[in-house]
Amino acid sequence: MQSPALVLGRQHRVNQGPERTPGRDGPGWMSSLPNWLTGIVIVMIVVSIAVLVLDLQQQTRRLASSAADNMQWTLGQAEVELMALEISALRADTGDVSLSDVRLRYDIFYSRVETLTESHRFETLMQIGVMPERIEEIRTFRSNWLPLIDGPDEALRAALPDLAEDARSVRTTVRDTTLAGVEFFSQQGFEQRDSLSRSMVRVGLLTVALVILLAVLALMLFRLARKSDAEARANRETRERIETILSTSLDAVVVSDAAGRILDYNGAAERIFGYDRNQALGADMADLIVPDHYRAAHRRGMARFRRDGDARVIGKGIVRLDARRSDGTVFPVDLSLARAQSPAGEIYIAFLRDISDRVRNEAELKRARDRAIAGEKQKAELLAVMSHEMRTPLNGMLGTLELVDDQSLDARHQRYLRIVRDSGRILLGHVNDVLDISRLDAGKMTLRKSGFDLVRLLEDIVDNQGQHASARGNRLILVPPNPELHRVYGDPDRLRQILLNLVGNAIKFTWNGRITLEADCAAGLESVELRVTDTGIGIAEEDIDRIFEDFVTIDSTYGRSTSGTGLGLGISLRLATVLGGELGVESEPGDGSVFWLRVPLAPPEEKPMPEVPSPEPCERPPACDVLLVEDNEINRLVGRDLLERDGHRVETANSGEAALSALGTRRFDVVMMDISMPGMDGIDVARALRHSAGINAATPVVATTAHALPQEVEAFHAAGMQAVLIKPLTLDAIRTVLTEVLAAGAAVRPVATRPPAPGDQTTVIDEAHLEEMRQDLAPARLRHLHERFLFEMTDFQHAMPDLAKAGITGQATLAAEAHRMAGSAAMMGAARLMALLQEIEQAAKAGNAMELDARQADLAECWQTTRDALSAVLRPVEQLH
Repeated sequence: MQSPALVLGRQHRVNQGPERTPGRDGPGWMSSLPNWLTGIVIVMIVVSIAVLVLDLQQQTRRLASSAADNMQWTLGQAEVELMALEISALRADTGDVSLSDVRLRYDIFYSRVETLTESHRFETLMQIGVMPERIEEIRTFRSNWLPLIDGPDEALRAALPDLAEDARSVRTTVRDTTLAGVEFFSQQGFEQRDSLSRSMVRVGLLTVALVILLAVLALMLFRLARKSDAEARANRETRERIETILSTSLDAVVVSDAAGRILDYNGAAERIFGYDRNQALGADMADLIVPDHYRAAHRRGMARFRRDGDARVIGKGIVRLDARRSDGTVFPVDLSLARAQSPAGEIYIAFLRDISDRVRNEAELKRARDRAIAGEKQKAELLAVMSHEMRTPLNGMLGTLELVDDQSLDARHQRYLRIVRDSGRILLGHVNDVLDISRLDAGKMTLRKSGFDLVRLLEDIVDNQGQHASARGNRLILVPPNPELHRVYGDPDRLRQILLNLVGNAIKFTWNGRITLEADCAAGLESVELRVTDTGIGIAEEDIDRIFEDFVTIDSTYGRSTSGTGLGLGISLRLATVLGGELGVESEPGDGSVFWLRVPLAPPEEKPMPEVPSPEPCERPPACDVLLVEDNEINRLVGRDLLERDGHRVETANSGEAALSALGTRRFDVVMMDISMPGMDGIDVARALRHSAGINAATPVVATTAHALPQEVEAFHAAGMQAVLIKPLTLDAIRTVLTEVLAAGAAVRPVATRPPAPGDQTTVIDEAHLEEMRQDLAPARLRHLHERFLFEMTDFQHAMPDLAKAGITGQATLAAEAHRMAGSAAMMGAARLMALLQEIEQAAKAGNAMELDARQADLAECWQTTRDALSAVLRPVEQLH
C-alpha cells in the first residue's frame, strides 16, 4: 500500500512540470531563428504600427474638428434663435403668430445660452478680453424678459415691441461673441491637433515596442502551451495510475474534507464497510464508519486539531482502532491518516485495513499460548509436588538404612543392602534433578554470590571425579589456569553443579581416553570461558540442539551402558542463563566433544555497602520477661512463638496505649516495640516510658520495624531505644538482639534477619525465610498463619478501591492497612508483595489517587502470583505433617 505522502509528493512533482534550463525559455530563443525571418517579422510589425498611427491621427483630427464645429454651431445657433425671437415678437405684435410661439422662441434661446454657459469648453472662452461682459449682457437680457415671458399674456403682448427692440440690440453682442468663440476654438483646435499628433507618435512608438514584446510573449506562450500540454498529459496519466491503484487497492481509502464529509471512496471501502460509493460520497465519515463509542472522541479530536493543530493520529503512522460496517458490526482496523492541500482546502486521506482475521488469529494464538503456559505451570507444579513427596520418604528410607548395622549381616545381605543404598541415592539424585528443573522454570532459584577461588574449585572437581574417570580407563587432566582466577566473584555452588554435570557426562561417554578441564580469562573476568574436552564418541550434528532438552538421551553405541534422566544438561543450561552466561557444545561423531561455558565472574565495580558487624553465633539468652508490642496479629503470633520457643515469658500488647498500661503494672526485662502503630506509635511510647518514673522506666526497648535508615535509627535512639530489629523476625535475630540489649552498654544499631540481597524485592517468595519459619514454628502454627494471611490479604484487596476513593480519611485508613499488611507479607516471606504494599502506603499518605488506581491492577496480579506461590511452597509441608 502506498503511503499518502508518497502519492501526493509524486503528484506534486508532476504538477510542477520539468525543470527549466536557463537560456532556453527567455528572450534568447530568438537567436536561434534565421536572420531573414527575423527581418521580415520586424518589417511587418513596423508597417502595421505605421498604418495604425496614421489611422489614429486621422481619427483624432476628425474628432477634434467635430468638437470645435459643435461649439461654433452652438454659438451661431444662439444668434439665429435670438433673431427668430425678434421676428416672432414683431409678428406677434401684428397678430400673425400667437404669444406661445414667442414663448417657444424665448425658451429655445434660453436653452442655447444655458448650454453655452454650462459647457466646460465655454469656461476657457470666458477668460478672453471683454467676453465676460458680453456674456453678462446676454444673461441680463435673458433674465429681464423671463418674468414677462412667464407672466400674463396682456403684459407680454404690450411689451412685444420692446422685446423686438432689445433682441435686435443684443443680437450684435451675440454675433461678436460668436465670432470671438469661433476664432478662439479654431486656434485651440490647431493647438490640440498638434499636441495630439505628437502624443500619437509617442503612442505609436510605444505600441511598436509593446507589439514586439507581445510577439515575444506570444511565442513564449506558445512554447509554454506545448509544455503545458505535455504536463497535462503526464498529470492525466499519473492521475489515472493513482486512480487505478486506489480502485484496485485491497485497503479502504477514504478521503474527507475538514468538515468530515467524504470526498472519495474506493472499491475496497465499499467491500469492507458495505456502503456503495453513491451512499458514501458527501456523507459524514463519523456517522458512516466510526463506531458509536469512538464518535465523540473522533469529533473532539478533529475539533482540537483544527483549533490547536494538536495531531494525535494524523501523520502518526499505523494506529489500531475499531470501525463500523453498514450492518452495525464493529471490527478492528489498522488506520493510517494523513492530510494534504486541495483547491477546496485541506483534505484528509485515511487508509484502513480490515485486520479482523489477524486479530482473531492473534487471540487464538494467545489462548493457545496461555493453555501451553498453564500446562507447563501445572507440569512444573506437579514435578515440584511429586519431587517433594518422593524426596521425603527417600530421605527417611536412606536415613533408616544408615542405621542398619551391616557388620552383623553376611556378605550376601551386605551386597543387597549396598544395592538398596546405591539405588536410593540414584533415585534421590533424579528427584533432586526434577526439583531443580521445577525451581528454575518457576524462577525461584536464588543465587548466593560471593568471592571465591575458581582454581581451587576446579582442583576439587578433578580430585572428586578422578577415581570415577580412572574406573573407565580415562585420564582427567586440569590445564594450569591463569593466576587471576584465584579471586573471582559469583555463585560457586551453581558453577560447581554445572561443571560436575559436564565432567560427569564426559566420563560417562568416554572409554580409555582423555578428559581435559581448562579455564581461560583472555577476555577478562567479565567473560571467563570454562571448557570440558573429551575424546569420547561425540555427538551428531542433528542431535546437538536436542541434548539440552529435558528428558532427552541420545541413543548411541555406548547408550546401552549408560543411564540417566536426560535432565543434567537442561539444568546446566538453565543455571548458565541464571548466572548471566551461556553454555554450548562443539562435537563431531567419533572425535569427541568440547562443552564450553562462558560466564561473568568479575567482582562488582562499585564498592559494596559496609556490612553491619554481627556478633558470633551465641547460645540462647537466659529466659526473661518480654513485652511484645505489635499491632499486626500475624507478627504478634510469630514473635510470641519464637520467644516462647526459647523459654521466655511473653505478654503481648496490640497498641501503644495498651503497652503503657502493661508497663505500669509489672516489671519486664525487655520491651520489643513495633514502630508504626495507629494512634500512639512506638517512638511516642518509648518517650513516655523514659519520662515516667515507673518500674520500667529503665527497661531496654528494642524497636521492630521494616525500615532502618540512619536518620530513623537516630530518632529511635533519641526516643530512648537500645536496639533495632528489622522485620521479618527470625529466631537467630531475636537471640542476637536480646543478648546485646541484656548486656551492659549495648550500642544502638539495626540488626537484620540476614543481609538483604539485591533484587530481593523482585522475588515472589523468600524461600530461605520460609525455611527458617518451618524450623522455628510448629506446623500447626505455620498453617494457621498462612490461612490468616490469606484471609486478611483478600479482605484488603477487596477494600482498597473503596478506601482509595473515600478522600483523605479513607486514604489515611488505606495507608495504615497497607503498612499492616506489608508487615504480614514480610513475615510470610512475600518479598514482592511487601514492596508493592509499601508503595501503596506511600501513595495513600501522599494522597496520590492516580497512583493508587494504577497500583490496584498491580496488586491483583501480584497477590494472585504470591498466593499461588505460597500455597505451592507450604502445601507439601502441611501434607507431610
